[in-house]
Amino acid sequence: TTIYARERGSAPAKVEEGKETKVAYLDVPIAPCEPIHVGQKARILLLSPCDELFPSEEETTTHYYTAEDVGLWGTVVGIRVVEENMVEFILENENIKSATAYAYLAVARREGLTVRMPPWTRWLSMAGIGLARTTRTVLIEDDTTIFED
Repeated sequence: TTIYARERGSAPAKVEEGKETKVAYLDVPIAPCEPIHVGQKARILLLSPCDELFPSEEETTTHYYTAEDVGLWGTVVGIRVVEENMVEFILENENIKSATAYAYLAVARREGLTVRMPPWTRWLSMAGIGLARTTRTVLIEDDTTIFED
């Protein structure tokens, strides 16, 4: 599955066998073709906005991006944060040439569209317990055009 994401930041992770690694923090503004879930194999393409290349005199909601393969692919191995409106998944990067060991993918919590959550998280949600209060939002953009490298 290809997941389009915007970089939010990165941080040092650890040193393994003399190699420094980092964690990438990414927002997923476009619903993937398959909801993100633990165990999923995925490839991340990094989005860069290019709206300025398509000026319009009319008010438009269309967003334009270029998408770049930055060497992030692997398996979604866990869930880091579950909030009322957002989930953060952990992707373990299987690209041994990359300095990025993990990517944390923040996505709007829309069951069946953007995420497929384990039953225990859905139960907690229905019961109204155990979920962190919403601290930020990742909006899903419906009207986008993506140009891949």
